[in-house]
Amino acid sequence: MKFNKKWLILPLALLVACSSDETTPVTPGGEGGSGDTPSNPGDNPGGGDAPGGTGVSLPSTANVNIPNEQYPIWKKRWTVTMKQETEGGSTMNLSLFEDYPNAARVRWDSGDDKCFVTGLTQIDGELFTAAKNSLTGCTVSEGIGYGMLISVFNDDQALFNGLWDYNKAARKGTGTNLMPWKLVSFSKKLDYASALDADLDVATSLVLAHYKWGEAAYLEDAKLIIDDLYTKGINPTSKLLYPGPNWSQKDVYNISYFSPVAFRLFAKVDEAHPWNEVLNAHYEYMQKVQNAGVTKAVFPDWSSGEGAPKDPGNNSITKTTYMLFFQESVRIPWRIAWDYYWFNDDRAKSILKNLSDFIAAKSNNDPAQIPQTAFNYSTGELSGSKTTGEHYLGAFCLSGLGVNSTWADGCTAYFNQFPMSTTAGYGGQYFAQILQMMYSSLLNGKFVKPAQI
Repeated sequence: MKFNKKWLILPLALLVACSSDETTPVTPGGEGGSGDTPSNPGDNPGGGDAPGGTGVSLPSTANVNIPNEQYPIWKKRWTVTMKQETEGGSTMNLSLFEDYPNAARVRWDSGDDKCFVTGLTQIDGELFTAAKNSLTGCTVSEGIGYGMLISVFNDDQALFNGLWDYNKAARKGTGTNLMPWKLVSFSKKLDYASALDADLDVATSLVLAHYKWGEAAYLEDAKLIIDDLYTKGINPTSKLLYPGPNWSQKDVYNISYFSPVAFRLFAKVDEAHPWNEVLNAHYEYMQKVQNAGVTKAVFPDWSSGEGAPKDPGNNSITKTTYMLFFQESVRIPWRIAWDYYWFNDDRAKSILKNLSDFIAAKSNNDPAQIPQTAFNYSTGELSGSKTTGEHYLGAFCLSGLGVNSTWADGCTAYFNQFPMSTTAGYGGQYFAQILQMMYSSLLNGKFVKPAQI
């Protein structure tokens, strides 16, 4: 598997056995801790009960120092405040954000000429060429949602509030509490359509922030988003989450958008809507899709209401990849592993076990041998679409969380060898690095379950 650095390839058993100081399991108050270790009763990253005493353990090679070291690198590389851009020369019209002077955004790196930040020449001394300016001038709602989750789990309230401000400014004037999916800088909306996985993550992060920092405003705003998510985003018949509020006539779904943890939190704070029915419908659908595939393990990137692979028709993919376990599905193991870690649901366990047993067998129980191209859901064969990068590795590591300790332990030890890259250039790295940060945070003990849930 190709990553940012070339490492000595070691067998899985040796990786587990050779846990050094860099992969010291984290236990509350024990060696390897950093002041961020979980404090909830029963928390024990790296062994023992998971938060809430569910009995689901993190890998024995979990090391909270890894995400603690990665977070400031990721934050500096991928987040920027309105103040930083203004000081760097931006002459964009900032009236959309005039009520949010402390707003911050996550930079996206798939931009075009519409993403050019007029006048910007540098950020904190880092020079910006026209090409880099066009590449990183836009922000997508997905990045705001991920960034808010990452910042809350890494205890960074200042960044969390800045990203929340960006979200609130983006929602102004839309007539909805759902965020437009694409904006340029701190200036204007480029596409008013909403991608509901982002809104799901924003609302989830606000509920978690309320429990973590005790501010009522977080929960109040979360409830507004949650109400719109249900009324505009849930299929009233199947109870499945549409990819967007305007997808009701398409009968196509993206399983990587489904977040069981979100549905559980929404059920707790929003009694007006049947979120437990939504949760159950999603698990029924996911198990149906997984079991219907040739491998009975991997998922397609997009699927129909009946559970068959289906082209979403939104120009986000090529016509030949929607049936692959690929750029969308790479997020599924994280969402299911998170739910299993916190709530020990047997349905999550079954999904993870099917996937981890499959990938461990295909890799000869060695994470360094994970195939470098995507599996085809319909045939079980490998495609020509590349799946290199730490986010794919982290996803496959998460598939073993709590269900295949040998695989999870060795895979996490291997995954933790790859630092957060600071290599110059941005193209194609936003998605890989934001998921690397998310997956590292979960695998290594930063996803601490609030005592209130």
